[in-house]
Amino acid sequence: MASNTLMSCGIATTAFPSVLSSSKSKFFTAVSLPAAANATSKYAMSADWMPGEPRPPYLDGSAPGDFGFDPLRLGEVPENLERYKESELIHCRWAMLAVPGILVPEALGLGNWVQAQEWAAVPGGQATYLGTPVPWGTLPTILVIEFLSIAFVEHQRSMEKDPEKKKYPAGAFDPLGFSKDPQKFEEYKVKEIKNGRLALLAFVGFCVQQSAYPGTGPLENLATHLADPWHNNIGDVIIPRGIMP
Repeated sequence: MASNTLMSCGIATTAFPSVLSSSKSKFFTAVSLPAAANATSKYAMSADWMPGEPRPPYLDGSAPGDFGFDPLRLGEVPENLERYKESELIHCRWAMLAVPGILVPEALGLGNWVQAQEWAAVPGGQATYLGTPVPWGTLPTILVIEFLSIAFVEHQRSMEKDPEKKKYPAGAFDPLGFSKDPQKFEEYKVKEIKNGRLALLAFVGFCVQQSAYPGTGPLENLATHLADPWHNNIGDVIIPRGIMP
């Protein structure tokens, strides 16, 4: 009876191999390998992001950062899933550029990211970068340059048919050779997607903060909050002032 309990839990062949695999053991013929395999697959299909949550069958954990999270089941169609993987990675990289691009100038006292774009609303306004005027820095010229540059890059990327190379082109985009070691490269992929997702959340937070306190930057808001945490917080925006003490 004890052996049946052990085998039903998938423990028989792992915890007590010398006892149950012996030819002299009366339990030898009762060992059920398929049952143990089924128990293993059952737990392998549990989503990593939420204990006990079933993992969608189309998310097998092979992609970097795949923790079985897809509550809206957007990736059920294989073609869509591959496209979403690519789009997420591209947006993650943009966010990882945007977040330090927002924080560093404000930390250096060169204005916040909202003030940096005010020139575009002024007729004939001149763009600046870290306080320095940008050559050909009028709005129409910059829009044309950006449109042509992004169109060229996206066209070149669309010509690549290998999904992995579209996401990780290496070559000139890997000057430090991070992709040379396959094992390390897989680790770097996971780190990139994790940091990218964190950057996406940070950028959404910057946008919400800017909507709540127009014209201010994230560091300014942080300093204001730390000076008086009880009153300077999101509750100051969504809760009527008469209710707050």
